[in-house]
Amino acid sequence: MHNRKIRGMVLCLVLIIGTTSAFSQSLEDIVSRALGESIQMQDLEITKNNALLTQSISQAEDNVGITVSSGEVSATYDPASSAYEFENLGGVSASFLLPDDGETTITVSTGTMRYLPNGSAFAISPKVSASHTLTYGYTIDNRESLANRQTELLATSSYESSKLNYTNTIYKQISSLLENEKSIKQTEKQIADLRLDLEQNLSLKLIREGSLTHETQKQAIASQEATLSGLQASRELLLRQYATITGSSWEGVDSIPEPVLDFSSNEEGNSNVLMQSLALSLAKEDLALKMAEFENKSLKLSGGIGGSSIDSAFLVSSSTLQTVTPELSATLSGKQFSLTGKVEGTYDISKNDFTPTVSISGNWSNNPTSTTDSLTVQKLQNEVLLAEIAYANAKNDYQQSVTSLENRIASWNLSYMLLGQTMDYHQQVLGQQQDLARRGLATKSEVDDATFTVEMDAYDLAVTLLSGLQLENEIRILQI
Repeated sequence: MHNRKIRGMVLCLVLIIGTTSAFSQSLEDIVSRALGESIQMQDLEITKNNALLTQSISQAEDNVGITVSSGEVSATYDPASSAYEFENLGGVSASFLLPDDGETTITVSTGTMRYLPNGSAFAISPKVSASHTLTYGYTIDNRESLANRQTELLATSSYESSKLNYTNTIYKQISSLLENEKSIKQTEKQIADLRLDLEQNLSLKLIREGSLTHETQKQAIASQEATLSGLQASRELLLRQYATITGSSWEGVDSIPEPVLDFSSNEEGNSNVLMQSLALSLAKEDLALKMAEFENKSLKLSGGIGGSSIDSAFLVSSSTLQTVTPELSATLSGKQFSLTGKVEGTYDISKNDFTPTVSISGNWSNNPTSTTDSLTVQKLQNEVLLAEIAYANAKNDYQQSVTSLENRIASWNLSYMLLGQTMDYHQQVLGQQQDLARRGLATKSEVDDATFTVEMDAYDLAVTLLSGLQLENEIRILQI
């Protein structure tokens, strides 16, 4: 019942403020227009969109990488045959890098090519090879996904928080304007009342000009006039500040909605807590990846097959030489060692002869960077500890903010209820004075005073509603 009465007062009393200007706007229109014209908000939105685009680019799936290259082609004139001989030492090759964790690479190459147009003679050494790496140990690198999540969260939460904070700045500026306007009207009424009292006292000869009482009353009027001048100067400053903040001039406000102060805390905290949680996960990931450098081992397998075909025109003898060369290798490597085994051979088709070759090589080091690595690990461990402390502090700060916000919500609800009771009482007083005036039992001045009090209540209600809307935005900020 009480809330319905307050809503009725919102509709009628706030309109009193709106009547000060023929071009008053609703609070929603003021905020919407300011958000649309704010350079600050436009910059923030561009920054947010750029961050999200960067994240989308980093999350884009890798495609097959293809590289095509050709060696240098040369042409040599042979006077004996009156023809050019074409030669490409590097040949033409194409490499395909598959988007997998093992960096699988497939290469197809023509090898060295020679061509003699006169005799249609040729020489070619085609080759096909492939390689793949197997890693044993910790290989799950979540750093990119964690960083992307952090970027997205920071971009969206910063934008939304800034938007709500900007809206609260508008609310505060409107509150200041309304409080200033109320003070000006109260001061103007006090000056008018003091002047009327002085005139009546002089006309009734209760005081005489030049007396101490007369000078005291004149001084009181002068003091209020000085206060009024100060308030009017403050209003000019407030109007300039409002224009700077919103991008438009102040035209009054004709409706202010009631705030919705429904709030419940989140066990997981808000975006600030989540940001610190992600920072902790990133620190742990960096430590895990560094530790994996000491423990992980990788096995790189590679193999290929090549061949050569040389036409007799390029040979001293009349026979054509054709060979096939298979190759297979494996390399096992760790932090301090590397061991490679390789098997290859040459098969001469014309002689039906295969010549195999087996080779083994390796290296070992005593890890000369062990001191540096140890210090790096210690540093990363400290960063994990600092991230854990920051995460715990973020959770504690969130809980403190929740408690503070709950207390402020309770305080505002109490103030709003008491204001409603006061406004209801002043309305009753106004009704009684109007009724007494109709019966000749109250003066016009008494009715005007009661009317003025009700009008001032409209300002108190507007300022209270604006403070409630600021509190509503703070709830939304804490829930981001």
